[in-house]
Amino acid sequence: MRSALTIKELRKRWRVSDDAALAAAALGANGIVGPKYTSPDIGATAVLGNAHGRIAVVRTDRTERYGDIVSWNVPFGHGVPVCNGLYDGPEDTTFWLGLDGVSRPGEPVFKPNSNTLVSRWRSRTGRAEERTVMVGSPTGSDGNQLLRQLTCKGGRVTAAFRIRLRYGHMGEKSVVWTLNRHGGGYWEYTAMAGNTKLFLTTNVEPSLSEGGGVLTGTMALKTGESAFVSVGGHDCLSPRNVEEANRLFDETEDGWHKWVQTLRFRSGKYAEVGVRAAINLRILGYGDGGSFYAAATRSLPEDDPRHGLAVRCWDYLKDWERDAVLTILSLTDAGDQKVLRARYQWYKKLHDIRHRLSIMHEVDGGNVASLGEVVIPGVGYRGSIYRVGNGAGDQEQHDWTSYAAEVHYLMALQGEIDLERTAALAEQTMAALFKPCSGVWEIRPAENQENQENGAKLRIYASVQILASQALIRFAEIFEIAGMMDRARECRARAAEVMPWVRKNCVKHGVIVAAPDMPVLDSSILLAFMQAPDMFESTDEKLVRATALAIDTPHTARRPIKGLRVGKGHRRYNADQFSDGISTEEEGNFTNITGWLAIVFLQLGMIRRAESRMGELLASFNRVEQSSEEQWPDGLALGNLNQAYVYQAVIWFVLLYQAIMADQEEARTAEAVLV
Repeated sequence: MRSALTIKELRKRWRVSDDAALAAAALGANGIVGPKYTSPDIGATAVLGNAHGRIAVVRTDRTERYGDIVSWNVPFGHGVPVCNGLYDGPEDTTFWLGLDGVSRPGEPVFKPNSNTLVSRWRSRTGRAEERTVMVGSPTGSDGNQLLRQLTCKGGRVTAAFRIRLRYGHMGEKSVVWTLNRHGGGYWEYTAMAGNTKLFLTTNVEPSLSEGGGVLTGTMALKTGESAFVSVGGHDCLSPRNVEEANRLFDETEDGWHKWVQTLRFRSGKYAEVGVRAAINLRILGYGDGGSFYAAATRSLPEDDPRHGLAVRCWDYLKDWERDAVLTILSLTDAGDQKVLRARYQWYKKLHDIRHRLSIMHEVDGGNVASLGEVVIPGVGYRGSIYRVGNGAGDQEQHDWTSYAAEVHYLMALQGEIDLERTAALAEQTMAALFKPCSGVWEIRPAENQENQENGAKLRIYASVQILASQALIRFAEIFEIAGMMDRARECRARAAEVMPWVRKNCVKHGVIVAAPDMPVLDSSILLAFMQAPDMFESTDEKLVRATALAIDTPHTARRPIKGLRVGKGHRRYNADQFSDGISTEEEGNFTNITGWLAIVFLQLGMIRRAESRMGELLASFNRVEQSSEEQWPDGLALGNLNQAYVYQAVIWFVLLYQAIMADQEEARTAEAVLV
């Protein structure tokens, strides 16, 4: 269920800052007044995770708040915040460990082949190293805790920590700590964050203030000595001394290292890039890896808040069918042996899959649409709105079964077939052919048009139809494996209707356009080029090439079809041409589009151009090699953090590039032998 407030209404409320208090009161958010713009640059952050659904965001800009945990939800990533410093809520929160009296360390780095963030500090009397980790790994258990440790590496230093947690989306309730036990050089405190019981252990003698809401402590260290602080749930193993803390670090790092060793990235160019992208993607996993968050955050804007308070702020802490399965397919291609089967089993949890597979679920399989969404003004990133929940769960997006089809097909090749589920998904796909939908991007045009869905005009998008027809080919192949030839022929016959329709109705000026009644570019066609190999014939190469080049053309170029390139990035579409209520000036460059283009150019043999585009994508990554969903041409990071699409594109590019290079080397070797 979408919020009753439309984009138009939200814009009307928030364009004039004087109306902020009235709007807040009208929406039940009394006390949240206007934009404070205190959020850190989201490009200067690092996302931590343990591949079991625990996620936190660390501030890495070189300010006095460096190293602070600015976003952390409990008990899982999609839960309720206890650290809300990434947003502009009224209450200050912190989980900080560093050197007393020193505001900034050196540049942070992730330890190779791990998700351990390392920072190095210096004072006048010594130097130190601080490590932060979310305990757990894809090959290990879920530690369910944030662990931080500062070690003196030379001279003498004084470690200091400060913890102030607030439970609630607006930080409305203080997390109050109570001493549980102490002795033997460690202290253990407990607190309640909603229904979640938290345990804090440290070897630094703490002081309580603000009624137990703030814990602080300092500890003098000489070379080789360490101070640690661990906060986790009731089921975590709380370290009682430095040795136990080190063991948790070692187990976590060893677990990630073992997982990295299973990946298929060859040594050489882009190998390290591929490994880091795979780690960044894998930390979005939930539970056993059968479902994945679409990104590591909720409610960061998809449009530039400098143009006015952003309204397109979406809760990405959900399992989107498209995002999650593309994640699973890319990780499977990279060598992860677990996630494909886990996803196949995950489908059994879904109450709707046999009559209607939704485009989005909770990561535990719950129904998103039934929960609706809550909109809170003024609390979001840089004063924008803040959404809890995501109302897109009941939308019509007819490419959705193509992703489930890939999972079921790959499992069928391993001898596992659920014919009832396959038949149900095939029926849903056939029913969706040539039916209007909201497209891959959930287009939301102006109101009062035909084929309405929550104010959005539905269309028959070319990319969606191509992906749906690819799904039917996969279902046909499953039926053939099962010996059900009549069902297979039916699926193939329906799939064969699509490309002739696309060539007749959706090709304008030599390129594939969005829809028959929309002769404009839609970058989602790149996804069809990548994910629907059976739909394109060798004679289509010219059409694919022309479409990719058109997308890569600057949007200011005088062409019959306006390009999507803006600076060194690309838009999903030109927003004014789609009439979705947002102007082109308010739409950022989507990082994954540049990556998809790089992959398609590789497929076309345009290696130099492909590498150039991948270079632009990688240049948009921050100092710890992570990415936001979007960037403004001037470098401002927009959208949600650690967005899955970005790393999927990197992984597929690296694997394809390495395969092409291996083939070329093999050809050169064979030629040398003949000579």
